[in-house]
Amino acid sequence: MSKIPIGRISYINVSPVYHGIDHGDCPAWLSMVTEPPATLNTMLRDGEVVMSPVSSVAYARNADQWLLLPDLSIACDGKVLSVLFVSDTPMEELDGQRVIVTEESATSVELLRILLREKGVRPEIQPGRVHTPSDLPEGVKGALVIGDSALLTDWQGQFPYVYDLGLEWKKMTGLPFVFAVWAIRKDFCAMAPAVVDRLVELFHRSRARGLSDMPGIVADTQAKTGLSDEVLTRYFNHLVVSLGEAEIKGLSLYFEQLYRYGLLPKKVVPAFASSFDILPSREFPHSIPHPRAFAV
Repeated sequence: MSKIPIGRISYINVSPVYHGIDHGDCPAWLSMVTEPPATLNTMLRDGEVVMSPVSSVAYARNADQWLLLPDLSIACDGKVLSVLFVSDTPMEELDGQRVIVTEESATSVELLRILLREKGVRPEIQPGRVHTPSDLPEGVKGALVIGDSALLTDWQGQFPYVYDLGLEWKKMTGLPFVFAVWAIRKDFCAMAPAVVDRLVELFHRSRARGLSDMPGIVADTQAKTGLSDEVLTRYFNHLVVSLGEAEIKGLSLYFEQLYRYGLLPKKVVPAFASSFDILPSREFPHSIPHPRAFAV
């Protein structure tokens, strides 16, 4: 019987959601495929995986083919710490100035565009990657810094203006910001709805195990990245891995803003694959509930 291919990005922000799966709860009928986010976006679109975490922008651009798994996201309600815009001048004075943005996080790039346009600012945006303050080329006024690079460096001590994009969105909207979601192909949902429910249950249980073992997550991540326990604890404490009413409102508003500024060709409303409720007393099956072919 064919295994179901499921995507997993290699970034540390998904660690709480995959904690149970990583520690013995992965059933035999799943095959985990670990790739960079952009690769998984393509694989999900092409049917090489049937479900994966994807950037919020990727979901919006493929909403005709994908549905969301309920109550799963990578989000923040205020500071996110790992997505920063650093600058020599205030955002309001960047009109026409050169700024660098990473190509690794389309959602963060488009969020930055929205924040700037809300201030009436249109800088000259160039692709690139800034890991340290010395990476900023001469004549460039600002840069989007993400991931470990944002967490490891004291950017406040190097630049007069440091903006946490999660916090800036919260100031502007009063809502959380959702960077990534878990998406599943619509054709797979139509073909195997019972398996979709099992997947939702599996990931909810895996996340629950992670949230109840934050020291374990910090220890695992520290061993992989070398980041200090203090930095990782602070980071994970700011991370939201649910998708409740407030996060859905924030995600919907983000999609509205993308459409408003011409960054999305049509309006998108979040749509879900399942309304499945977790039953804690239920034993999770390690064999596929309804065997069938899973090619999509």
